[in-house]
Amino acid sequence: MRLNWKALMPALLILIMTACFEKAPLFSTVPSIEFSNLCYSEGFNETDADTLVLTLKFKDGDGDLGLSAGDPLDNAGKYSEKNYFTLGNSVKISYKDKRTNPKYKSLPAFLPPFSCTNWEVVKDANQLPVDTIYFEYNAYHNNILIDFYTKNNDGTFTKYDFTKFFIYPNCAVGGYNGRFPILSNDLNKKSPLEGTIKYNLKSPYFLLTFSIKTLKIKVTIIDRVLNKSNELETPEFTLQSINCN
Repeated sequence: MRLNWKALMPALLILIMTACFEKAPLFSTVPSIEFSNLCYSEGFNETDADTLVLTLKFKDGDGDLGLSAGDPLDNAGKYSEKNYFTLGNSVKISYKDKRTNPKYKSLPAFLPPFSCTNWEVVKDANQLPVDTIYFEYNAYHNNILIDFYTKNNDGTFTKYDFTKFFIYPNCAVGGYNGRFPILSNDLNKKSPLEGTIKYNLKSPYFLLTFSIKTLKIKVTIIDRVLNKSNELETPEFTLQSINCN
């Protein structure tokens, strides 16, 4: 069975609670997170998908958490989805440069089955390819980073590679990394925040992919000045052991 990567991707973050304080607590301006809960609900089809609900607690000393999906400023510069590279002018590095300029020979190849991770095909108004330019995904485009790990027979864990579902031209940004919205009522006030959030990870293929395997999830959040929190690691679990009901 060939998995539909687009159906694997949706993730929805729901803010449950935040708190502000009359007397500011002494939180670090680097955010911190703690594990609270994880549960699983099995769906029936792509419309009613399987759902993993991850609940975590957070603290942040200046409240600069969250990115706005609709604000152009939160989708450019240090928050852009992709980083492009130029030849020392406004011209972006192309696949022609990789083939003809020894300086760029070491860039990854764009060959069948065509990776989605480093080359962007530029098309004209008629959707015909006109160029192929180099990029790298920006690690700071998202502010919540999610990694799945599967347990091996010897007790070690291996990171699950979702990028194997990237088959050009059906490309998507990797895995279950995502964004949560701005949490503060006024970012200019730089006031501490504490709260709980739920992150819903949806897929019709969780059970098909992981079956009865033992898993754990690692999570990091990032604030608006690109401070990374501690890495939260969930307890070990199987899908069958964390039913939401």
